[in-house]
Amino acid sequence: MNLDKLQIDACMRSGWQALDLGLLMARAWFRTLFVASLLPMLPLAIALLTVFWKSPFWALFILWWLKPFWERLPLFLASRLLFGERPAVWSSMRSLPLKDIIPWLLWRRFSLQRAFDNPVTVLEDLKGRPRRQRLRVLHGKYSDVALSNQFVCCCFEWLLAFSLVALFDFFIPGSFGIHYYDGFGDLTLTGEWIFTLAAILSMALVIPFHSMAGFALYLNRRIELEAWDIEISFRNIAHRRRQRQRPTPAQVLLLPLLVLVTALFTAGTPGYAEAFDGHERESAAELIEQVLQGEDFGQERVVRKWRFKDWSNDAEEAFPEWIIDFLAWLEAHQEFWQGWSGAASWLKILLVALFGGLLFYLARRYRGPLSRLVKSRAIEDPAEILFGLDVTPESLPADVPAQVMCLWDEGASRAALSLLYRASLSRLIDRYQVAFHGSHTEVECASLVQARGIESLSEYFWELTAVWRRLAYGHRLPAGDTVRALCDDWTRELASDTE
Repeated sequence: MNLDKLQIDACMRSGWQALDLGLLMARAWFRTLFVASLLPMLPLAIALLTVFWKSPFWALFILWWLKPFWERLPLFLASRLLFGERPAVWSSMRSLPLKDIIPWLLWRRFSLQRAFDNPVTVLEDLKGRPRRQRLRVLHGKYSDVALSNQFVCCCFEWLLAFSLVALFDFFIPGSFGIHYYDGFGDLTLTGEWIFTLAAILSMALVIPFHSMAGFALYLNRRIELEAWDIEISFRNIAHRRRQRQRPTPAQVLLLPLLVLVTALFTAGTPGYAEAFDGHERESAAELIEQVLQGEDFGQERVVRKWRFKDWSNDAEEAFPEWIIDFLAWLEAHQEFWQGWSGAASWLKILLVALFGGLLFYLARRYRGPLSRLVKSRAIEDPAEILFGLDVTPESLPADVPAQVMCLWDEGASRAALSLLYRASLSRLIDRYQVAFHGSHTEVECASLVQARGIESLSEYFWELTAVWRRLAYGHRLPAGDTVRALCDDWTRELASDTE
């Protein structure tokens, strides 16, 4: 994977911004992706419509069920277009990915994160336990965004299908004698054909946008985990450095002279210098492991969430037992079902069964994303050191403003503002439960305070942060009146009720 040829800007985005990027990718490559979604579907659609010419809805149902298969070729082509390649659709069809297709047409068919999970199977070629572990890492905080992408694209697909039918009905004169419904309100054969063709076309039109939105969400998650933006920045810096370090013609002419002078000076020098490596391979590996296990390379937190008793993640990929029990029940009541006839009756029974199974499957499998409606809060210990400042309440004096002005009058301006700033951080943590972390900058801390929605407190902390940064990094002293005003505002905004 050559990141230098990446056609998008590898930067950190939110989940919704990643979906917008996916829609832009689909719009830019729409012709190629639309042909890639329609071309494999077209021969099978013609064959099925020929077989089920009296019941075209059955052909539509089979094509809809095979949608995970139709989404693979656009994803495969997009992964090449992303790096500047121009693959042909027909040649790519010969290498159409068929990896792990059976689970995607069975128990994974109703996955509400299909577009987000597809690249793990199609592009990374993972299945089984490695695939589950990879998905747990990738999903992170984007499960609800992937679910929203699936829902919106499904609604838009049906809306587009009915719009195409309405458009056809609007432009066809009534003299043609085309009737969608008979006298009993049921669809005629002509109506079924029109709805079927409109649904197939809308499916092929929406697949590029749905697949690219999930693909962009997958790329955004990999950029976060693998720091593509940092790697590209380092490569650009190294490239510019190499360009600057190219020798000039004068330097090339002086090089042999420098080598000759160096040889003359070192020819008579006795002995030699021997480099010594202070660590063997084993001891170096142990030292690296100790460093990686330090606090600077990880952060532990405890998260509470609901889950079923005796639930195992290994059972997620198992074939659902309720499908087997349902098929056995159908076989046991075969005589009862022989009384039913007609494609419409069978279709109703199938839809009811699928809907019931879908509700149970979604409640059991996707309880994690749905539980985000009631967000669980992580149990984290408040920070004690920020920017090298002790922000524990025990480290503060009883009267903070008085101590600040005393230090200021003594000429200890940096100590005075340092005390006022860390006292503000301490009160924000203790009184407003603002979740500051050691990795935050001063501006990020001010943004967290602003997110609380208290306007006067936000304005005060922004002003204090600006004064502190000018002194800490720019060595620019504020006026005495400014410090006195900050102390007065601190008493109004952050002083305890007992002070």
